[in-house]
Amino acid sequence: MVQKPGVRHYFAEGVTNRGYISFLPNMMSEWERTYVLMGGPGTGKSTMIKMIGLEILDRGYEVDFMRSARDPDSMAGFNVRNNNLAMLDQYEVAPLRWRAPGIIEHFVDFTPFCDTQKLEHQRERILGLENEEKKLQQEIGVRLAEEFGEKARGKRTIESEPQGRSWLKNIYLSIDQDEEKDGPWSKVQGALRQLQKSKVTSFFLHGLDSEGWLNFAPHYLTDYDQIRLEGKETSDAMDWVLKEAEQLGQVIDIVLHPLYPEVIIGIIFPQRNLAIWQGSPEQLTDQGLDRPFSEELKSSLIKFQDARQLLKSIYMEVNDFSRVDQLRDELLTKILRDLEGLN
Repeated sequence: MVQKPGVRHYFAEGVTNRGYISFLPNMMSEWERTYVLMGGPGTGKSTMIKMIGLEILDRGYEVDFMRSARDPDSMAGFNVRNNNLAMLDQYEVAPLRWRAPGIIEHFVDFTPFCDTQKLEHQRERILGLENEEKKLQQEIGVRLAEEFGEKARGKRTIESEPQGRSWLKNIYLSIDQDEEKDGPWSKVQGALRQLQKSKVTSFFLHGLDSEGWLNFAPHYLTDYDQIRLEGKETSDAMDWVLKEAEQLGQVIDIVLHPLYPEVIIGIIFPQRNLAIWQGSPEQLTDQGLDRPFSEELKSSLIKFQDARQLLKSIYMEVNDFSRVDQLRDELLTKILRDLEGLN
């Protein structure tokens, strides 16, 4: 993977030994505008995210691409760093409550680009494949828990702050009232942001694949000065570094272990161009991720990808991609106008 200047790739969600975990709620609390793409797999959403993200990157903005935890080759979204604008593929992320205070959301439905009559003929097959996907995803979580740790607790987002683990807290406010951009909830959230000493973002740099773990860490850290820690006390040392750094008013990126999300494997200070890492980013062995998957886990992962590809092929056959291309141009123009307004 070639890393272009100003672009980063990571996973905002992951399949862990604690189930399916999403850090998107934390990230969304900082966004001001979010474009949510809706529709089935194979309708062009991931490609649109990639192409629009690259267009924005070419115009001098810094872009974070969020890979899909279910399908690492697909883009689940992007975030324009320092401008608080994002785009998400609703199909590729865990269900979220979109009504966040202060966020302007634009929902873009790709269903009209499909031949609905042909889709209706495939209805039973589509529902069957969707159910198979859900069943296999649960099966993958259970197998991961059996092979690498405790039993999976099911799909969820982190909603509480485990003792001593402040980087896992969910600061996404789920308020049931109708909030307006200039209303009290938006103003309160803005005040809280100003009071926060540090801006902390958590994510994963390892993704699940049938052949093992995909490792984005070497590419992500290419341009950073690195301090590599080794020894039995590295975990405690990382916790101490984070605790001290949070008092300094820094932008802090925290890289968590893809199986054990309570474990920090990297702390990154973008403003200082510095990364502190447990062991070597290039070596999966240092994170205990070199252990081969069982044949049962591999089989579940392959079956999941096969079901995903079949589902994509159904939608691709009935989709009008010329209209999708037209929509991409329209959305890019609108997003560029938004970015000018957010500067």
